Amino acid sequence: MHHRRRFARSIALAVGAILIGTLASCSSSDDQPSPSTETIDYSFAGYSAQIPADPQRVVVIDSRTSLEFALLAEYPIVALDYDESSHLASKVPADAGHLGGNLSKEDVLSYNPDLILISVGWYESYKSKNLTFEDIAPVLVIQDGSSPDKETESLGGPMGFMGEQLALLGKTEAASAAQARYQDALGAARDDVGSVAQTKTIAFVSLIEDKFFVFNTPNNLTVDVASSLGYTILSNDAITAAQSAAIGGYSAEFGWENADVLADADVVVAQNLDSWPGNPAWDRVPAVALGNVAPLDYDDKVGFALTYTDFLNKLTDITRSLK
Repeated sequence: MHHRRRFARSIALAVGAILIGTLASCSSSDDQPSPSTETIDYSFAGYSAQIPADPQRVVVIDSRTSLEFALLAEYPIVALDYDESSHLASKVPADAGHLGGNLSKEDVLSYNPDLILISVGWYESYKSKNLTFEDIAPVLVIQDGSSPDKETESLGGPMGFMGEQLALLGKTEAASAAQARYQDALGAARDDVGSVAQTKTIAFVSLIEDKFFVFNTPNNLTVDVASSLGYTILSNDAITAAQSAAIGGYSAEFGWENADVLADADVVVAQNLDSWPGNPAWDRVPAVALGNVAPLDYDDKVGFALTYTDFLNKLTDITRSLK
């Protein structure tokens, strides 16, 4: 899948957005950001901010989408929230501070940022609790592309969103390089296991104690990777009807009495597989009974090129081991 053309039209917008402004005055403290006068008027999918074109002290407030975006943009991260088990952890600067749970405005302020990154979901969540950060530093709200609206649906999901947002910041080369690395990995994976994947149907589910959810929409990262590798994504009338009834149509919800909706899956990839209590109906799903089941890591559910590649590598390993 090639998304480069989806953000090429934003190059002109990115160049035109750069203007001369004045950032907050600099104090004598060594922790203060270096003074800069160049700013970018950033606006995407309903969120706008005037941000420094060359930020010096970036705080990242969530551990997935905005962290990956900051890494792709090569921003100097001074503090962040991340899971040490995440595939992104090894890319985090060793001297960066670690924001813990129960985040407060004082936590963020203590790192004296000149730019704050946060995913749209966490931004809205904190906002609903009257916790906002714009009075500390400009806030760049990152969209993950999993729920596009009419204005952004032409971007084609997470990879298109990545490219568009990076291009608006004047980082088109970074977007192109990230796309190319993923395409190279995808080509290698197709050579390795593509012939097997093309003969299989895969289901993505989230397991809850008394129910489960099926995900098969094309804007889902895991679905995009699996279909690109050659898999057929599980779909049937029951799943389609349940999605139509769901808010946003993102997932299909079922009770365990309907576990047979998974019967045609050759392999099932499941979130919460290692932490839920289990159910006899799950054990009777044919793919599960054969052992063709694998966990879906929380950090692989949303993201951009780095996460695409991480999940692609895991799915390649899963495909090799199918029984």
